Amino acid sequence: MRSYQLRAAILALACLTSAGPALAQNPSTTPAAPAQEVPTPPADNPTFLDGLRRVGVMAGQVVECSADADKQNEISRAMELANLIAIHFGLKAAFTFTGALGYGSGRPFDKAGCSQAVDGWKQIQAKYLNK
Repeated sequence: MRSYQLRAAILALACLTSAGPALAQNPSTTPAAPAQEVPTPPADNPTFLDGLRRVGVMAGQVVECSADADKQNEISRAMELANLIAIHFGLKAAFTFTGALGYGSGRPFDKAGCSQAVDGWKQIQAKYLNK
């Protein structure tokens, strides 16, 4: 029994002596200086959010321009992009995109622009979804 107590005391002493220098270190209490000209995060950048709105409206128009059999596939592709936006830029950006998607698919628009919307959406998919 005494051997066990001696080993425990030695182990505790060894731990205290090895942890002592780490505990004794006093990190600087002055806060780090803020970085100069920190860029605005994309989700708070109005230009970025406007771009997401444009892409969302375009995707919504593509849904409306699609044949009934293809609409669900187009919605799924748009939601894949919304997921990527949420992962990389946050929920605010993803909500902006999906709100614009609903707006683009829910309001009347000139169907003569369908080919332009489809071409633009294909470019977006090629760039961001087909990797």
